[in-house]
Amino acid sequence: MAHLTGPISFRDKADTFFGISIQIIGVVFLARFIMDISTRMLFPFIPQISAGLGLTIVGFGWLLFVRAIVSVAGPVFGMWSDRYGRRQMMAIALLLQAISVVGLAISWQWWATIPTILSGLSVAAFIPAQQAYISDQVPYQKRGRALASVEFAWSSSAVITLPIIGWMIDLFGWHTPFLALSLLSLMGALVVWWQLPPAAERHQTGLSWSQTRGILLRGNVMATVIVAMLVFVAAQAYLTIWGIWLTEDFKFDAVTIGLVATGIGIAELIGAGLASLFIDRIGKKRGSLLALLALIAAFLMLPFTQNSAALAVTALVAMGTIFEFTIVSFIPLYSEQVPEARGTVLSLVFLGIGLGSAIGTPVATISWEQLGLWAVSRISALCLLAAIGLTWKFLRESYVSE
Repeated sequence: MAHLTGPISFRDKADTFFGISIQIIGVVFLARFIMDISTRMLFPFIPQISAGLGLTIVGFGWLLFVRAIVSVAGPVFGMWSDRYGRRQMMAIALLLQAISVVGLAISWQWWATIPTILSGLSVAAFIPAQQAYISDQVPYQKRGRALASVEFAWSSSAVITLPIIGWMIDLFGWHTPFLALSLLSLMGALVVWWQLPPAAERHQTGLSWSQTRGILLRGNVMATVIVAMLVFVAAQAYLTIWGIWLTEDFKFDAVTIGLVATGIGIAELIGAGLASLFIDRIGKKRGSLLALLALIAAFLMLPFTQNSAALAVTALVAMGTIFEFTIVSFIPLYSEQVPEARGTVLSLVFLGIGLGSAIGTPVATISWEQLGLWAVSRISALCLLAAIGLTWKFLRESYVSE
C-alpha cells in the first residue's frame, strides 16, 4: 500500500493536470512542432526562397495561395482519420511533408507548384487528426488545457527555428533548411508510429459522403467552419502585412525583421500559455468571444501607431498574444460540436482555416497597395465582428444531442 500513500511523482501530477499521459503530450507536441516549421519558415524568408526558386515575390505569393487552398481536401482526410485512425494519419502526413520539402529544394520556378500542393495536403491531413487524437482521450473539463499545450508548438517553432533557418540560408543557401526539415519529418513520422498508442477513440467510424454532408449542413457545424474562415482571414492578413509594413514604412532590414518575428513568437507562446491555464475556467465560448473583441480593438488601434516604429512593433507583438489566445481557445469549442465525428468536424474546420488563409493574403496585399493599413485593419475587424455574431448564435459550449 506504500505506493498509495507515498508522494505523487511529477509525471503523475502532469498526467492529472493535462488529463492525458505527459508522454503522449510530448510526442504529439514534437510531431506538431516539426509540422509547423514548414509553415513558419516560408513567410519571413520569402525574398530568399522566391529568388532561389527563380520566382518573383508575387509569384511566390501565389504558391502560398495554392498551398492554403488545397485544404479543401481536409474533409477527405477527416473521414480517413475517423475510419482508419488518428495516429496513422499523423504519420502519413509527416511522411508526405518529408517528400514535399525535398521537392521544393530541388524545384525551379513553377515546377515548385507540385511539392507546394503536397506540403499543403500534409498540413491538411495532420492537424485535424492531431487535434482529434487529443480530444478523443481528454475529459471535456481539461480538453482546452491539453489542446493548448500542443498549440505551443506553433509559436515555439518560430522562436527556436527561425534564427537557425536564417543562419543556414546565409551560410549554406536556401535549399539547406528544406533538406534538414525532410530528415526531421521522417524522424517525426517514425516517432509517431512507434511511440503513440492507438487512441481510445470515441467516435463513429466509416462516415459516408452523405453523412459528412449531413454533418456540414448542421447549423452549428456550418457556423463553425465560417467562424474559422473569418478568423483566419484576419490572421493571415496580420501575418502577411506586418513584414511589408515595417520594411516599407520604417525601412527594417531582414535581420531586424527576424528579431521582430522572434518577439512575435514569444508573444504567441504567452497567448497559448494563457489559453492553456485559463480557457477551461473562463469558459471556452466566453473566452473566445472576449478574445475576438480584444482583436477587433487591436486592429482598429493599429493604424494609430504608424508614426512610431516602437509603437508599431509593440502593437504587433501584443496582437501575437491575442491571436494565439483566440485560436487556441476556439479549438476545444470546435471539437465539441459533433463529438462522435470529431475528426470529420475538425477537418471541416481546417477547410475553413485554409480558405481564410488563402483569402487573407491577397486581401491584405491588394488592400495595402490601394488604400494602406487602415483598409487592412478595417476589413480584418469586420471579419472578426461577423465571427462574434456566429459564435454567439450557433456554437455550443458543450454538446447537446440533436
